[in-house]
Amino acid sequence: MARIVHEGMDMLSRKRVVPAKAIKLKFGAEIEGARHTVKLLDDNQKLYDGVFQDFERIDQEHSRAQAIGRHFELEARDGRVFTTTRSAQFQHASQFGADHSTSKEHATGFGTGVGEAAAVILLGFGHEPEYSVLPVNEWGAPPTSMSIDRTTYFKNRFEHEFPLALKDILCFIEGSVNSCLYVFKPVEGPFSNPVFRVQFVTASHALSSLDEVRRKYPHLANNASMRGIGDALDSPESTRIGSLRPLRNRCMHYSIPGHLTGLGQSLPMYGLIESTSPGHSYASVNADLQVVLAALSDALCEW
Repeated sequence: MARIVHEGMDMLSRKRVVPAKAIKLKFGAEIEGARHTVKLLDDNQKLYDGVFQDFERIDQEHSRAQAIGRHFELEARDGRVFTTTRSAQFQHASQFGADHSTSKEHATGFGTGVGEAAAVILLGFGHEPEYSVLPVNEWGAPPTSMSIDRTTYFKNRFEHEFPLALKDILCFIEGSVNSCLYVFKPVEGPFSNPVFRVQFVTASHALSSLDEVRRKYPHLANNASMRGIGDALDSPESTRIGSLRPLRNRCMHYSIPGHLTGLGQSLPMYGLIESTSPGHSYASVNADLQVVLAALSDALCEW
């Protein structure tokens, strides 16, 4: 959502200058920071070392802010992680030293502010927002929040040799994957295009991030506990998803190059799959996408 608002405001500022000037984003600084989090390790400017350092810094800031050492909140359902307060702190990474609030009230306010901003941006383009009732009953039981000790929790998660900051990063990836499957997918309905977009972006970056972790620790790749991750990364479906970089770019950024042809508002994803990736279709890529996300979710849950 932060990326949608950021890209929307960027385009509005270029296309409709007057309406754009009238919009003041309540959470502008946080939106600016949060839009980067979907990239995580897939960032040419800040790969493993930079993100790793971010989470080490979060450990120090989080501990001071919470005054409870290395305890943090974890939200999970059926053993699957959806989010942690570490993730929330990373999303506010640009605000270190200013506001360490990761309360539910703050999260609700942020979510509402981003949603309202999206509607205002639509109005700026001359489009009337359409509101739909979400099929909330299909979400199932919400994740359960629990306070845990970081060191104790991570003792039996992931590889023993992994530093705690890396385990924080893996929880972040796990939460993103599970949110795609269990939060966004059930409410797809009239939002099939944005749901596909967020799922494709998440899967692309999860695959590249996990592959970078695997390359950082090649001597652990044959561990029984890592084989599930390796199988998920090396599957034909993951290979195909990873090869569609032009589609990833169009899902990540909203500008459309002039050379693309065959686009149409009535087509699934506006025809972007077929126009950026010859030989692929919306149906085939979406099928691969669901297989990849499910495999990653299972592998991360068992890791």
